[in-house]
Amino acid sequence: MKTSGASGSNGVLYVDDEPDMAATVAAILEREADALTVETAPSPGEGLERLESGTFDCLVSDFEMPEMDGIEFLGTVRETYPDLPFILFTGKGSEEVASDAFAAGATDYIQKGPSSEQYERLARRVENAVAQYRSERRAVETERRIQELTEATNDFLWMFDGDWEEVIYVNSAYEDIWGRPTTAIRSDPRDLLKGVHPDHRSGVEDAMNALSAGESFDLDCRVNPDEGYDRWVWLQGEPIHDESGAVVRVTGFARDITDRKEREQELQQNRNLVTALSTALPDYIFIYDADGTYLDVITGWAGGPVKHTPEELIGQSVRDIVAADSADLIMSAITEALETNSIQTIEYSVATVAGPYWYEAHVAPIPDGYEGTDAVFLTARDVTERKQDERQLQRQNERLEAFATVVSHDLRNPLNVAQGRLRLAQDDVDNEHLDAADDALDRIQGLIDDLLTLARQGDTVSETQAVSLATIVESCWRNVETGSATLRTDSEQTVRADPGRLKQLLENLFRNAVEHGGDAVTVTVGDLEDGFYVTDDGPGIPESRREDVFESGFTTTDTGTGFGLAIIQEIVEAHDWAIAITDGVAAGDVESPGVERASADGARFEITDVESV
Repeated sequence: MKTSGASGSNGVLYVDDEPDMAATVAAILEREADALTVETAPSPGEGLERLESGTFDCLVSDFEMPEMDGIEFLGTVRETYPDLPFILFTGKGSEEVASDAFAAGATDYIQKGPSSEQYERLARRVENAVAQYRSERRAVETERRIQELTEATNDFLWMFDGDWEEVIYVNSAYEDIWGRPTTAIRSDPRDLLKGVHPDHRSGVEDAMNALSAGESFDLDCRVNPDEGYDRWVWLQGEPIHDESGAVVRVTGFARDITDRKEREQELQQNRNLVTALSTALPDYIFIYDADGTYLDVITGWAGGPVKHTPEELIGQSVRDIVAADSADLIMSAITEALETNSIQTIEYSVATVAGPYWYEAHVAPIPDGYEGTDAVFLTARDVTERKQDERQLQRQNERLEAFATVVSHDLRNPLNVAQGRLRLAQDDVDNEHLDAADDALDRIQGLIDDLLTLARQGDTVSETQAVSLATIVESCWRNVETGSATLRTDSEQTVRADPGRLKQLLENLFRNAVEHGGDAVTVTVGDLEDGFYVTDDGPGIPESRREDVFESGFTTTDTGTGFGLAIIQEIVEAHDWAIAITDGVAAGDVESPGVERASADGARFEITDVESV
């Protein structure tokens, strides 16, 4: 049997062995109480069958029946349906029968009579019994569902009286979270404190007392002595007041937040590390969302025109902080970094009363976002001093270019005139002084060429490309006045270099070899494991002088300018190569097969760290 559950109709079963009486009672009950629907059964046996298969909220039974009397029928019903309302409605009544009925668990006892008032009384008793039965059933069902709900949650739920003396409700999660038996808190609500870490116990006790006084609390604490108090919980409590405002109950929950606390500690450790790094490094570090809003500012930066505190920046847009041009650069970098998942590098300026400050910034996407949103790191380093140096260098280069123009134009013209006049004079007069003047003018011409090379090209290279070393060596040899000097090429490699600057390097080395070794000198170019060498069999360079030869203006001859090897040094450094001077290679050396040498004298220039293609 199950309750009807219908809001407007209550099922009643009436058992009586007299069919006419049963029909009469059923009709009267339905007439007196519209909400009642009455079915009848002629015997207790059939009544039990109807209870098993039907839906009823109350049972009314006669007392005298052939199979069993009403008291016996009641006992049988109570074995299966202990809560179903049972009203004994009998024509044979006595105090003894009434006493036995109530002792057996009857809900009510009414005697039959000729007056309609008895039927009306029966209708009222049935209605009341049904209403109370259904209310109790609803309460039981509600309590069952609440019990299922509270036991399904991982949170510890609790409710006590206002003085923390009586347990109204606790669920079984207490044992798992607190590491204390549920029986302990059911017998003493203040057992709650025994599972709290000693360092947090006084704070929780103060919160409990405040809750009894009507104040809510919300706190985190460590619990569970069995786990060494390594478990963290979020504990929240609320007071419940009666109509007068007095606290009659206290209720709340505790939630395991151990994982969250561990993540917070890890994040804090990371933040401490970043803060320490940013303190050690002169960088600004910001976190922006995709719209350029400051989500966080890593503190610890040093120097610079800081106008805003971190607290003032958070929540603002980058467009409200920096000028439009710089904000556009930053926003473009943020968008590109998020869309391509790559690091972007930009330079932007910030206007201050002290003048513009320049920053080099790297914008990198944060892999898992930040606080649930797409975000980027922006690290900005103050490069104002570098920018100022670049501008100063640019001005110096401009002055140097102006100087080179003067040298190239204003000095070459009168020099060319002097050389022309000298040639005319030599045609007319044979005089050793004119020959000396001619040599001096040639030296001036060489000085001008070398100075222009240093001034205009310096230590830069254009785009590099693959260059056949043997091919460029042959070309350079033809460009230099080498007289009867000999070139031997023993190279098969292709190197990556700026062809124009490499030609300058080789031509200067060839010119240097001829100037110091004479027309009979033999120059050899060959491969090294990570570069190449240029060697000659001339007089060589003393070891004590080798560190000086690359200085501008250093020369050991009357005709040299002293800038040739300085230019070579500039070209080597511009390529990120290295150069060293050693003795010349002896005849038969395996590094120069087939080269016959008169002696082991000479100078050998080794250029290394060269990229071979």
